Amino acid sequence: MSDAREARLLLLGWNFRGASGPVRERIAFTTEEVREGLRRLLGKGLVSESVIVSTCHRSEIYGIAEGKGAGEELTRFISDWRGLEPDVLERAAFRRFGAEAARHLFRVAAGLDSMALGESEVLGQVRQALSIARETGSSRAVLHRLFESAVRAGKRVRTETEIGVHPLSIASIGVELANKVFGELAERTVLLLGAGETGTLFARHVLEAGVRNLKIANRTPEHAEHLASRIGAQAVPWETVARELPSADVVVGTTASPEPIVRRADVESAMRQRKGKAMFFLDLAMPPDIEPEVRGIYNVFAYDLDGLEEVAAENRRRRVREVPRVEEILEEELGRFLTWFGNLSVVPTVTDLKRRFEEIRDRELERLPAAERERVRPLADSIVAKLLHEPMRRLKNESDAARKLERLEAVRHLFDLDPD
Repeated sequence: MSDAREARLLLLGWNFRGASGPVRERIAFTTEEVREGLRRLLGKGLVSESVIVSTCHRSEIYGIAEGKGAGEELTRFISDWRGLEPDVLERAAFRRFGAEAARHLFRVAAGLDSMALGESEVLGQVRQALSIARETGSSRAVLHRLFESAVRAGKRVRTETEIGVHPLSIASIGVELANKVFGELAERTVLLLGAGETGTLFARHVLEAGVRNLKIANRTPEHAEHLASRIGAQAVPWETVARELPSADVVVGTTASPEPIVRRADVESAMRQRKGKAMFFLDLAMPPDIEPEVRGIYNVFAYDLDGLEEVAAENRRRRVREVPRVEEILEEELGRFLTWFGNLSVVPTVTDLKRRFEEIRDRELERLPAAERERVRPLADSIVAKLLHEPMRRLKNESDAARKLERLEAVRHLFDLDPD
């Protein structure tokens, strides 16, 4: 498409709300598959611009297309490419057009459409999607402007609100609580009990927090040694856990042992050797790895899963309270984009509408004899001009960008200005 005359912003997507895990897996794209998909979409002429956002929770195709059937054509394209039945894709898909497609992307970039409200990783994924599209040559004037605007909105949300400040994951909350006790964890020693999935996840979190001295103990020593070698930690024998306590500032239990591993007497002994210096215990296991009674020891800070869930629930409430301010920012930035996009579309739509009226005028005049036709033409021209004047004026002067786009879409639909 060489100009913006028939430019129509559309979104075809699948996410965790409407698509099952197996469907999302089938339509999740690697980076190279995104590049291939963009090349195919443009090569088939389905869109003139395209950006694909693909994560574990969503696959969304943004495009600038001609005509009314582009959404259905995109569904058939994905069906053929990924080997999924069209009706399966159709049931799980959602579509957005014009202002609503743009608004959806802004909400995605801000973390409002994520499973974890306000999560920040998705902003980087939106930025990466634009980068890939630019490399492929599939992002041009409209989508480049749209995605740049969405990224800018997402950055503002991060800096001007606290929607991403309070962690929601148990591991992140544990690290934050430990930071509150010690100020920072970089110089602290962390003893991790267990090398399974939960232990591995927590190990990554503390390393990201700057911890340099991480010790791992596991009943099966090979598991502790394997994890330690992968992440640059130190494996210690399971039977020495009690002897490791005096040197440990943070102790994390993740084994779900039938009996507690760390008992109150062990902690009392460790605190005497530490001369009362603070210890932080985080019990992520069920049944607990750490005796609940350690909470009664002076300068010992201990949290179990119930306590962490309470913090997580409060953090979720804090994030929800930030949503109105986030939406204000998004609507402000969205309005700027829609104003630009609307101005891009008003003149072509008005031109097409004028052309349509003139076609009708000419067809009707052709029914008249030549002499009468020339006599009536000035009157017909005047009627066309008067009929068009007010709609054109209203379209051009509409100050609400979203309403302007909606009216442009309505005009193009009502007067059949788009090709089939």
